[in-house]
Amino acid sequence: MASQNVESLKLIRSLNSERIAGEIDRHIKAGVPYIDAVVDYAESNGLEVEVVGEIIKKSPMLKAKIYREAEELNMVEKLVRLPV
Repeated sequence: MASQNVESLKLIRSLNSERIAGEIDRHIKAGVPYIDAVVDYAESNGLEVEVVGEIIKKSPMLKAKIYREAEELNMVEKLVRLPV
């Protein structure tokens, strides 16, 4: 049990937003939506989605893309944006 906790701690420390973004980008290029790619990443690495979510919060670009996808799916309230 202790060795499993040590391994989990090592994995979490090795995670960073750039690495996760790179892994998720591979799924995106294959046509998988961002939200599904995050869930798949978490499942394939034996992580809770919340753990991956905390790391994604550190990546403004990835966070924005996921939020925009959630807006399109009416999962969150749409933000008012100025036309560019």
